Amino acid sequence: MKAIFEALNLREGGMIATYLTDHGVPAEVRGGNHHAVRGELYNIRGLLPQVFVLEDEDAAAAEELIKAYFELIKNAPAGDPWICPSCGEVLEPQFVSCWKCQAERPA
Repeated sequence: MKAIFEALNLREGGMIATYLTDHGVPAEVRGGNHHAVRGELYNIRGLLPQVFVLEDEDAAAAEELIKAYFELIKNAPAGDPWICPSCGEVLEPQFVSCWKCQAERPA
C-alpha cells in the first residue's frame, strides 16, 4: 500500500479514490478525520487525508490517472445541464458521464 495523493479534504480524497478504483486501480482514503481541528493545525502535513493505492505497482498508473482527472476537471465544459441519453438523468455541465448509469456525455 502506497500513499500517492494528499487531498485538501475528505471529499476530494474520496472522489480521487473512487475515480482510481473505477479505472481499475483499487484505492482508499486514510486519515483526514481531524476535520474538527481547524485553523493552524488543519493544513499540517499528515493531518490531511491521503489516497493510497492498495498495490504498490499501481502507483505510476494512479499518478497518471490523477493527472488525467484534474485535466478533465480543468477542461470541464461550462454551460447548461445535459440529459443522459441512456437513463434521462439531468446532469450538471461539468460531468463527462452520467453518475447514475455511467453513460458517456454525448458530443
